Amino acid sequence: MDVEFHYYMTYLIATRAGFGAKDAFVIAYASQYVDDNDVVFEVDKDKASCFRNYISQTMNILKPKATLLRIYPLFHFIPGAPDAESAWRKDGKMHWLNTTPNSENAIAVLDAALATGNLYRIGVASHSYVDTWAHQNFVGYYDSFNSMTGPLDACTPDIGHADAGHNPDWPALVWKDERMQAERIDNRARFLDAAACLLAKLARCADAGMGEDEIGRRQGALRADLDAAIGVRDQSNRDVKARIARYRDLATTAAYGRAELPAYDGEAWLDAALNEDIRGLKDWSDSLLARIDPLTDIYTWKDPTAYTATDWYRFQQAVIDHQNTAWAILSQRNLRGLQLPQL
Repeated sequence: MDVEFHYYMTYLIATRAGFGAKDAFVIAYASQYVDDNDVVFEVDKDKASCFRNYISQTMNILKPKATLLRIYPLFHFIPGAPDAESAWRKDGKMHWLNTTPNSENAIAVLDAALATGNLYRIGVASHSYVDTWAHQNFVGYYDSFNSMTGPLDACTPDIGHADAGHNPDWPALVWKDERMQAERIDNRARFLDAAACLLAKLARCADAGMGEDEIGRRQGALRADLDAAIGVRDQSNRDVKARIARYRDLATTAAYGRAELPAYDGEAWLDAALNEDIRGLKDWSDSLLARIDPLTDIYTWKDPTAYTATDWYRFQQAVIDHQNTAWAILSQRNLRGLQLPQL
C-alpha cells in the first residue's frame, strides 16, 4: 500500500473508529511515515543530545539479508500462516515467512501497540498490519518464492513484491498473480477488508465500551464510503488525485471528524524537529547525484532542550519499540529456530 491507504484512508478509519481529528492525524502520519523513514540521520553528533534513528524502509532492496530482515518482515511483510487458503499456489509451494492477511502474528503486533496507547506506535503497527493484505503471498527478503513469471521479472531481484511492481499498492487495480490458484487479485476487496479490520481494532482502543453491533455498523458505513471514494476501476492509477480529493472531502463530514485533512507532507515532522546544514547536495534527496556526493550534511535539533517532545523523535522511538516488540513476537513463532542474524 502507499500513501493513499497508509495516510488518507488510515485517517478516515481512525476517525470513524472514534479517535479525534488530532489523534487520528498522528496515527495516519506515523503510518505513512514508516515508508518515508528510509534515511539514517545523526543529529547533534558528539553532543549529549546526540541521536541516531533506525530506518523502517529501504529503497535499496539489494541491502544484505541481515538488514532486510530487520526491516521488511517487521514493518512490511509480517509472516503469517503459510497453509492459509489465500496462500494456495499452483506449484504447491509454501514458505514459513509468507505474509498472509490478518494473521495471528500481525494481530499480536498491533495489539501490543494498542495496549501502550501511544499514537505513534499505533500508527507504525497499523502500517504493518494492513500491509498483510496488500503484501500477501510475498516474503520480506530475497527468495525465489517471490518470483513472478513476466518477461521482465528476470531484471528485478526476488525481494518482497519487487517483481509485481506497484500492482499490490493501488486500490482501484485488478491484476493477476499467476503463482496463485486464485490468480485474479482485486485490490479494492483487499483494501476494504483491511480497512474494516483495522477499524475494529482501533475502535476497541478509542472507545473500550463500544459494542460489537456499533463496530459492525461503522465497518459497514466505512466500507461503503471508501468504496465510493475509490471509485471506478483504474488500471493505470491515473485517478489518484481525484481519489485523494474524495478522501479529504470525507474527512470534513461529521462521521469522520469534521476537520480538514492536510495533504501529506513527508518532510513536515522532520523540518519541525531538525536544522539542516546542507553541504553540497541534500543527502536524502532522490537525486542520483546526491548518493555520490562526498559531503555529509549536518543535522542539529531546533530545540535541544525539548527535542524529545517533537513528533519526529517520538515517531523514531516508536519505530525502535515496534521493531523490538515485533522481533520478540516473531522470534518465538515463525522466526523460531531459523538460522537468522540477531538484531
